[in-house]
Amino acid sequence: MNARQQPPSARHWFEEHTGEVELHLAAPTLKQLFVEAGLGLADLLSDQRRPPDGAPESVEVEAADRDALLVDWMNELIFRTEMRQKVYDEIRINSLSDRRLHADIRGASPDGWRTAVKAATFHRLEIAREGAGYTGRVVLDV
Repeated sequence: MNARQQPPSARHWFEEHTGEVELHLAAPTLKQLFVEAGLGLADLLSDQRRPPDGAPESVEVEAADRDALLVDWMNELIFRTEMRQKVYDEIRINSLSDRRLHADIRGASPDGWRTAVKAATFHRLEIAREGAGYTGRVVLDV
């Protein structure tokens, strides 16, 4: 699903702490939860974004389990942001299992940066099935 076509029930919000930000997630599907995590990171990095440019970048991430996959996904986005100086806010998850993710992402260099993010951590990490959807939490080291 394209990030720009998210239903209103997918959302994210932040709780700030000294040296870290706790990103809270909610979405109707697990794929949308992972998209929302990427969009939350984009919102934290910059509020002055441009429309994505260039060809989509393919991303493949593997991990030991679903929770680790979320951390590795976030860290891959953080790495690409640092290397290419882009904020990725167009995200399409092509396939997702408990141990593997394949996505296409697009981004652009922002007009201004808000917060530097060093890494996603395992501290207080959580993905849970809740009602008809999913919730999650990941702490970002800033």
